[in-house]
Amino acid sequence: PSQKMEPKQFFANERTFIHWLHNAVMLASISSGILALAERDTMAEVYALCLLPISFSLAAYALFTFRWRATRIAGRFPVRWDDPFGPVILGCAMLLCLCVFFVFQLEATFGTSGGATRF
Repeated sequence: PSQKMEPKQFFANERTFIHWLHNAVMLASISSGILALAERDTMAEVYALCLLPISFSLAAYALFTFRWRATRIAGRFPVRWDDPFGPVILGCAMLLCLCVFFVFQLEATFGTSGGATRF
C-alpha cells in the first residue's frame, strides 16, 4: 500500500531543507565573526570554536533529512516523514554550549580570580 503523493510534498521538503541550511549558514557566520573579532586565548574564541561544529552538524543534518525524506516521498512509503529527535538533539547541543559559556563567564566574573576575562 502506497501513500498518495502530491507535488507540493517535494517542494515542502526542499523548502524545509533550505530553511535548515539557512540556519546553519547563519550560525557558522556568527561563529566565524566571533572568531575573527575575538582576541587570542579568550572565552569568545572558545565559544566560537564550540559553535562552529554545531553549525556543520546542522548542515549535515539538513542534508541527511532532505535525502531521507526525498527517498520516502519518491518511494511512496507509508511511514512518517518527520523527525522528532534531530531538532531536539541539535537544540540541546546549542543550549549546552550556551550554558557552558555562561557558567565560564560567571566563574570568570565572580570566581576566585577576582576579575573578568576579556571578552
